[in-house]
Amino acid sequence: MSDRSITIWNLLVGFTILSLVATSFKLFPMNNKYARLKAAAEDLQFGTDKELENIISYLEERLEERSNYVFNIENTPMLLTNVLALADGSGRRVKRNRNAIRVALVYQRDDHFQAQINYRGKAFTVSVGDELPNIGIVKEIDGRQVTIGTSSGMKSYPAPGYGPST
Repeated sequence: MSDRSITIWNLLVGFTILSLVATSFKLFPMNNKYARLKAAAEDLQFGTDKELENIISYLEERLEERSNYVFNIENTPMLLTNVLALADGSGRRVKRNRNAIRVALVYQRDDHFQAQINYRGKAFTVSVGDELPNIGIVKEIDGRQVTIGTSSGMKSYPAPGYGPST
């Protein structure tokens, strides 16, 4: 072999040894880390925590107790008048005093007006001159209001859509 071939072989062997040493410096810490992770994994227990099991069993018992309750709905929730206050005064009555006089609707019949009045959960159909028990006498009805003469004076009750909303 020539000197040139021997030099190339020596360089090749030297670079190989150097790369093996450099690689071992890189792999040795990784091997130590792998050994520590492997030791930690051997101590790992699979399963659930005892406290978590107690909480889950308590919640399951409560759920089973609650499933025994029976609910009766008084009003049909899908009925539109249970949700909306309609323009004619029917529908849901929110924050309304049952003892208050409410004009549900005013309509014209032949040549005079009539009105439907709600008072204490009852509906009264009235014309001019009719007497409402414990309230007074209907004095005037027009398209916008009903006027009732009471012991304390004349009181005006607006038709739906014309008075202050409550």
